[in-house]
Amino acid sequence: MPATEFYLRSYPLPDDVRAHAAAAEDDGWDGLLLTDTQNLSMDVVGSLYLAASGTSRLRLGTAVTNLVTRHPAVVASTFATLHHVTGGRAHLGVGRGDTALELIGLRPPSAHEFEQQVGRLQTYLRGGAVDVDGFDSRITWLPVAGDEKVPVDVFGSGPHVIAAAARRADRVTVTVGAEPDRVQWAVRTAREARAAAGLDPQALDIGAFVVVGVGTDHDALDELVRGNASISAHFQRGSRSSLSTADAAVVADVSAHYDDYHHGLEHATQAETLSGDFLRRFCVIGGPEECVERLRRLIGLGLSHVTVVGGSRDIDSAVRERSDRLVAEEVLPALRSP
Repeated sequence: MPATEFYLRSYPLPDDVRAHAAAAEDDGWDGLLLTDTQNLSMDVVGSLYLAASGTSRLRLGTAVTNLVTRHPAVVASTFATLHHVTGGRAHLGVGRGDTALELIGLRPPSAHEFEQQVGRLQTYLRGGAVDVDGFDSRITWLPVAGDEKVPVDVFGSGPHVIAAAARRADRVTVTVGAEPDRVQWAVRTAREARAAAGLDPQALDIGAFVVVGVGTDHDALDELVRGNASISAHFQRGSRSSLSTADAAVVADVSAHYDDYHHGLEHATQAETLSGDFLRRFCVIGGPEECVERLRRLIGLGLSHVTVVGGSRDIDSAVRERSDRLVAEEVLPALRSP
């Protein structure tokens, strides 16, 4: 079995992203993935190129961009270029774009529409022709001789998006929290959808998006992860029927109070409603040994990669980066050992 890869999800902060990426590389992360929500943070593309200038092996990309504010042809061109100039280090994480779209008054695409978008993206990346209302659209400079195609990693939480990802993407990252039953359900959903489409279910790389915090002060850990936990909880709103009664009620409450302009913030209304019990189940937080044990159990469900999400967007950057370093120093080596 190939080794599990570990990606750190962070933010496009161009003033310090070069140093941040270099530190992530030194700390042993396999990749650094940045958010892309135009109304809440600076543009991700500039930060990715700055991060590339300070690193030599770290994979760099998004978690996630979308295919509406950025057309599939634009995304394909942007990431194929990044892939080329970094020697094959681009990681293209895409999702439906809920927050990015809602903040400009657009509805996110349906799972069917999103699957079509991903299909067009893959065709552009391969250098093929995309039918756009009868117009033959292609990127003439792709493929580039000697360059591999940029892998597409679809992040999804509901059964229809996970199934679409299994059919269309190179990788799937499930965003369903950290409880083994939920992750196992998502992995099974992806593999069954792929098999039903006549594709090899074992050939699909499946990973998980997990909020992680290491430490002994439980109250401090709750505050560290609260904002990001509220995002992941909100994304479960389309699959509440598969949740326990208690968790479905939490997700309903989060979504009822959700404020997109406070997306991912510790003190947002939707974040402050989350109980410590929910956070400790939905996230992986606690001492190093506890975090290792819980993540190892998730990896054992068949995950090829884990995207680790730490402190919320409004947490002091020094505190957030110190926490991420603790994960790298205290957790990752144990997970990588035989």
